[in-house]
Amino acid sequence: MAEAPLMPAPPPALQVIDWLLTGASEQQIREALAQTYPGSNTRLVMGEVQEHLSAAGNPNPDAVRGWALLSYRKLYQQMLAVGDFDGARKIVREITLLGAKA
Repeated sequence: MAEAPLMPAPPPALQVIDWLLTGASEQQIREALAQTYPGSNTRLVMGEVQEHLSAAGNPNPDAVRGWALLSYRKLYQQMLAVGDFDGARKIVREITLLGAKA
């Protein structure tokens, strides 16, 4: 049986964002960045992270609503599958509220 190919390491900026989301401090991130990506330009990487976070903070409202509706649909399907009908009913209510704001 052939071994699965290794996934390439994520670009440093994406890895830094993951570290931020897990609560790492700036000092921890700088140390991890130096250890994991020793040749990286820390200032450049941190600038890319700031640009990504800034863009993430200004999403298209329709895209966010669409994402929420699709997420609710997935939750609804899973709740029905496990028999959580009260939860499914609540999801229907949320979908109705989001749909009414169209």
